[in-house]
Amino acid sequence: MNLTNLKIKNINRILAHTIHPKTSTVDAYASYMSKLLEFEAAEKLILISRLEEALINSKKTFQLEFEDKSDDSIYKILHEEQIIEDSDFYTNSKLLADDLAEAHFRVKLPGGFCLIGEGESVDNEYFFFVIKAELQEVFSIEGTNLKLIKDVFLSPAKDFYKIGFFIKTGSNYIPFMYDDQFSMQKKDLTEYFYGKFLGLTTDRNDTLKSKNFFQDTKSFIETNVPNSKDRIGLLKALTVEYREEASGVLSPKGFSEKYFEGSLKAKFDKIVETKYPLSFTKKLELIDKGLELQRLSIPLSYSLVISGSSDSLEGIEIIDDPTEAKMEEIEPEINSGVIKKIVLLRERKSDTA
Repeated sequence: MNLTNLKIKNINRILAHTIHPKTSTVDAYASYMSKLLEFEAAEKLILISRLEEALINSKKTFQLEFEDKSDDSIYKILHEEQIIEDSDFYTNSKLLADDLAEAHFRVKLPGGFCLIGEGESVDNEYFFFVIKAELQEVFSIEGTNLKLIKDVFLSPAKDFYKIGFFIKTGSNYIPFMYDDQFSMQKKDLTEYFYGKFLGLTTDRNDTLKSKNFFQDTKSFIETNVPNSKDRIGLLKALTVEYREEASGVLSPKGFSEKYFEGSLKAKFDKIVETKYPLSFTKKLELIDKGLELQRLSIPLSYSLVISGSSDSLEGIEIIDDPTEAKMEEIEPEINSGVIKKIVLLRERKSDTA
């Protein structure tokens, strides 16, 4: 399931508690709002728009799975509690605010608002959401006066917020998380929010697995395969596995069996056993552009590299020990034009020589 076509019909109730961040002397804690938020139609439309814009972003919103199903978890609140009366809604929102504060176990995690609400989609699907919104400061001009507006949140210009979104299907809920800080360079969503607070896991999300296995394998090859020709061949094989493997299933164990051997395979298998023990469905949403723009580098010295695509580098060979015998061996290829170019790295003469 995905949320790319999500349309929200209404937000029925919403509360806002405050999360005070951990300091060097005081643990993080929550202070509570005792009444539901009230807002006009225009404000409601903007809030709905912010939610929709975030949740349909397939590069930052991911379907996760429940891992923590203990008595104090959000799973239990959703599946066993009947949140009908405002008093029930308020009681459960306080529990969640306390859980979010407890998840702020590091001083560097900022505080903000904990917005807890519920509503319906245009398809009459009930949903429950929790937003962690960090506070911002902006300026406005009133006449000739510059005014500082504090505690602004959910700005479209700055995405300092995270959303746990739970949509009901039958008697179950499907959990999603939007993470404003997720990027192509990150391997995981913000763990304190999805794991420690919401009790969710990213382990079975094939989109994240596909991206991470590609990046981990690429890094492993670049770090552990010293021969440039072998390294280029393995990196090209990895790209082919993603671009052309027709089954739609990625098998990390199968990749290891096919392309690695000896001590190199044993070392790679430790990564597979720890992080990718099972095959998974290939999902390319987060790496399509990376496959198209992939560039490889071949180190020639500590400060000099040759860069290019895997295809353009395929014919490059580095001769680390250019002996007379080796030069005689390649001379026919030079004369016949098979070798198109030679790069010479001379030893730098000492300034005092």
